[in-house]
Amino acid sequence: MTNSLMIDIGNDFTKYPGPRYRRHGRYSGEEFRETILRDKVREALDLGVKLVVKLDTISLSYLNSFLEEAFGGLIRKDGFTREQLDRVLTLHAEKPRFKKYRIMAENAITDEAARAAALPEPMHNEPAAILA
Repeated sequence: MTNSLMIDIGNDFTKYPGPRYRRHGRYSGEEFRETILRDKVREALDLGVKLVVKLDTISLSYLNSFLEEAFGGLIRKDGFTREQLDRVLTLHAEKPRFKKYRIMAENAITDEAARAAALPEPMHNEPAAILA
């Protein structure tokens, strides 16, 4: 059994990450989350191992929207909890110029977890249309 799984964004996805959504361009944060990241997080949780995401193998930089959609979207769209992500996800940026992107991705998770925690619990006797 391995101690960790790894995603190397520059080698496993693209050297040139793009915008937030697929409809806005190629190599979006949405595409990365839906095609690679989400399944690896699930696998890491199932195996009880860490998932290391290497951020510093791309050519230029990340848009904040890419990082927010990819990492914040794990909570907002895929239903993972902050506790689950804290248990398995490690964001790695060894090169100094990429450390800010690690912080931005961590902030996306923190911000989305805070939003999720602030949402009221739905009442079971209310119609779903009222809750939407």
